[in-house]
Amino acid sequence: MIERGTYLALAAVLAVVGGVAVLVAPAPIAAAVVVLLILATASVGVIPARAAATPDLEGAREVAADLSDLIAPLREGVLLIGADLRVVAANEAAARIVGRALESMLDVSLIQSLRDHDVAEIARAASGVAIPVRVSATGHDVVATATVVDAGAVRTLLVLEDVTELERARRARADLVSSLSHELRTPVAAARALAETLQIGVDDDGIRQRFHDRLVEEIGRLESMVERLLRLSRLESGAEMFQVLPFDAGEALEAAARRLEPIAEQRRVSIQVTSAPRLSALGDPERVQELLTNLLDNALRYSPEGGAVYLSTFPDGETVRFEVSDEGPGILPSDRERVFERFYTGDRARAARGGAGLGLSIARHIVQRLGGRIWVEDRSPGATLCFALPRAAGDGVTEGAAASAPEQP
Repeated sequence: MIERGTYLALAAVLAVVGGVAVLVAPAPIAAAVVVLLILATASVGVIPARAAATPDLEGAREVAADLSDLIAPLREGVLLIGADLRVVAANEAAARIVGRALESMLDVSLIQSLRDHDVAEIARAASGVAIPVRVSATGHDVVATATVVDAGAVRTLLVLEDVTELERARRARADLVSSLSHELRTPVAAARALAETLQIGVDDDGIRQRFHDRLVEEIGRLESMVERLLRLSRLESGAEMFQVLPFDAGEALEAAARRLEPIAEQRRVSIQVTSAPRLSALGDPERVQELLTNLLDNALRYSPEGGAVYLSTFPDGETVRFEVSDEGPGILPSDRERVFERFYTGDRARAARGGAGLGLSIARHIVQRLGGRIWVEDRSPGATLCFALPRAAGDGVTEGAAASAPEQP
């Protein structure tokens, strides 16, 4: 039979966990924890007390074994600490949060178990207050609550609520608001200045028309940004369904080139397409077109006048590899992972060319949804963005000469 001390310790665990759950969990979960707490606490009254006020060593081990089984399934990290600041019991969640093997945390001193000074100090103080702290070894953001209990072998209860994902989401929201405010400020200010100038009146018809055209351009830029943000939101939420079908890789490149040919001509940049014949990939053809359009638009944006953009695709093992290369300023090695983040435009040489930094983020989400990968190739001059999609069976293309990237002039 589980002893009274075990039940008291369990009740204390549920009390602290319940308190944290009320703060960070949805209402139904918090309510369920509180109900469980009431039931556990009520059960204490019907369990007979031990004859001895302080359990002996064998009794402490029995209590530790009982408590280990009880706290094992808890989502929160739980450590039960004795009067000598040795860890009596802990669960796998606690071991994961502090980055230790569970066996190495038991029956050792608190600092040996945690190997984290800040968390250990919270446990020693046992103030009962929920304190946010970052675990140095793992980088986990946790809310640590240490409470004094009177449950025989257990004198202090430490609960670690992992809020790393919540903190990451909070920081992402803050970054989004900051980036969005920065990106919207310029077109809004320009549109307002142009509108106010037109409102006052401009006598010269040519100047008035030029201001009007610029105003329409700035409003179009705002509209495009809002549409891309909505598109990115739908992709991130997984709300859109993708239809994966075999498609001809070369035809996809040709279609993307035709779609953006007017922009390329306006910027005096040529588009050159190279593809192995009858090469088929697996993906949603419509989404792949959107993906290629975003990459090609990015390449055109950073290409110098009179330059060229190279589109190529070739077999690469069990995948089909697509490459979009430009002759622009290139991408620094330190930026090659970050260029796929929302609103990230990289160094000044690339940021000066315009763009809100959403196209590549959309491209990454599409590739990931299609089961592929996307990256920046270590190649210069210019920038080469690559993505790979699964190869369709029976496309008739053999490995060899076609399996290497085409050379650029």
